[in-house]
Amino acid sequence: MTNEENVKNIVGIDIGKKILEIVRKTSNGKIERFKTGTNADGETKLINWLKSGDTVVMEAGNQAFRIAKKLKALGYETIVLNPGEVATIYASLRKTDKEDALKLARLAERHPREELPEVSIPTDAEEDSRRLSTEQAFWTQSSTKAKNRLHSLFTQAGFTDITKKHLSTHKNREEYIKLLPERYQNEAKRLVKSLLECDFNLSEIASEMTEILKQNKGYAEIAMSMPGIGPVTTLAFLSYIGDCSRFSKGQQVSYYVGLVPRVDQSGDTIHYGKIIKRGCVPIRRVIIQAAWALVKSEYGGSLKQFYERLYPRIGKKKAIVAVARKMMETFYAMITNGELYRGVPQVFIDKKIKSYGLT
Repeated sequence: MTNEENVKNIVGIDIGKKILEIVRKTSNGKIERFKTGTNADGETKLINWLKSGDTVVMEAGNQAFRIAKKLKALGYETIVLNPGEVATIYASLRKTDKEDALKLARLAERHPREELPEVSIPTDAEEDSRRLSTEQAFWTQSSTKAKNRLHSLFTQAGFTDITKKHLSTHKNREEYIKLLPERYQNEAKRLVKSLLECDFNLSEIASEMTEILKQNKGYAEIAMSMPGIGPVTTLAFLSYIGDCSRFSKGQQVSYYVGLVPRVDQSGDTIHYGKIIKRGCVPIRRVIIQAAWALVKSEYGGSLKQFYERLYPRIGKKKAIVAVARKMMETFYAMITNGELYRGVPQVFIDKKIKSYGLT
């Protein structure tokens, strides 16, 4: 960004649940403030308040993406920043919405755009896929909680020989709850009813996932050629990482997901701590599970060998996180080069694709 480009109006927007705090820093240093709602009427007022040539900057979030798409469509230069990287806000001793909006404007004013921690604005299709991915996680977690509670009822009633596996299907659950004493029946029936709803919703979501992956069959085949990667993980990759064109190397993907260690350096001493807390949670949640599946697969290849070398020294949990990080970097190379996972027979990939109804 040249000095000429810096001499322009910068508008910082701090987006709350119901309120937009807006600050314009003009080219002559004047500060102008505006406040409106996040509803449709508030967005209209924001658009009417903006001036031609304004550059708008905000932090990423569902509402931010919606507003950013509208402003871009109207011709405004719009910058969406990664909240975790906007250190000036989080380092501030004074934390108010007005202060945050002003700092966003100053941040965009002082730094060239290529140095800002900018994130891409998702398309409508990407937003729909992301929402489906998080909905799948919600119903899966709800199902797990209900199953655990139902199993605990049997344990409390003294049926310790009945395992969670016995309660894995609706038919089995209906039969087994008949064994419970009457004082447990009402709760058990409510839990079975809740689990039936979870099963139904997860079945519908699986069908929608299949349709999305069918439309991206080439992508799905590359992703699922890696052992441990199924349709849920593939959809998360497609929704949040896409074709990896916004990353210049595999390590950036690992950082985006949050699978890199915290580094503390003092002089010549470097200490590597736990993995960073920020990152793409929907991918981090499923990639760890995928890593466990990969190291148990006969086609795990070099990643499985990496795990087997590592875990005797640092333990299984730390080793599996390292494998997950390597999986993300390997996936970046696969998608970028259009290659399948090495060492996996094509017949295994075809069978896997077919089993998930993607043929």
